[in-house]
Amino acid sequence: MKQYALIPLVLLASSYAKADETLQKVLEQTFATAVLLSDSDAISFGFKDFDPNDFVTDNDNIGTEESLELRKQISIYTIPYTFDLNDLSFDNKSLKQNVTVVGSYLRTKRDLSFGDDPTDPEDTAREETYTLAAQYWVQYPLSKNWSLNTGLGTNLMYFRNEYTYRNSLTTSFRDVLDGYAFNTDAWALTFKPSVEFHYDREHDWGHWEAFTEMKYFYGFGWGEANEGDVGNPEGWYWINGVKGFYDIAHWGGYGQTVYSSIRRIDVGKDLREPMGTAHYYEWSLGWLVSPPFLKDYLDNVGLGININYGSSLKGGTLVLLINED
Repeated sequence: MKQYALIPLVLLASSYAKADETLQKVLEQTFATAVLLSDSDAISFGFKDFDPNDFVTDNDNIGTEESLELRKQISIYTIPYTFDLNDLSFDNKSLKQNVTVVGSYLRTKRDLSFGDDPTDPEDTAREETYTLAAQYWVQYPLSKNWSLNTGLGTNLMYFRNEYTYRNSLTTSFRDVLDGYAFNTDAWALTFKPSVEFHYDREHDWGHWEAFTEMKYFYGFGWGEANEGDVGNPEGWYWINGVKGFYDIAHWGGYGQTVYSSIRRIDVGKDLREPMGTAHYYEWSLGWLVSPPFLKDYLDNVGLGININYGSSLKGGTLVLLINED
């Protein structure tokens, strides 16, 4: 994934105008990536990352040492909350509507070396993105099993980075880079319309769902970085997938469910280069427990495994599942 810390030599070697354009593109990709990573439907992060090749096969599309190291450098915390609104009546049908609010914190930290001399000290780059997002959804029933869901969301994001100079090469350019590319901050506001076709089928053993969802976003940036020329983050991602819930039993009032899903995510615009691909896959398997308390807030909790195939963040992770539906 392309980050601020990866471009110091590009900035130093380029003309001012070229550097300005390069930094603007990096800022746009940084905010676009934050939009994607804060959406748990598009990509999953957990509390323990691993390379699936250590256990099953030898396939670079499912994980490498480099992608595992990249996942370990990223920390993301997302807290979503959805509250239902009163149903709407349209064309003799009842339309469900809700609002989802999401708070997200994304952090990356890495050490950077320049040149071939192993004795040269490494620089350290730390980047943080804070996101406050909201989305309004309306569900229109097409039939017993099919529904059309449309929504409009917005993401307000604040990005800042801290760069510690230790290498003699970068230290000599500190006065040029500080406040412009490093040790600076920026803001972005994006708007994200979305549309989804959703199929839900109930069975005696549980239920399964199929869905196709398109999300597009466009935004405006401002701030100190790049002398305020932050650009316009833009991107889209298309999620296609199926998921199933197999009800096992009730033990002491606690419902037990096995959950599995597989998704393909296509990405475009400012997302394609950071993700290193035009599309990737995610597979999840988990065990869910439905507790008999806090039912207004907690549908289920559980543990699972998620594997990302084909992106710059390929690899596996253990995940904590909350309100999986």
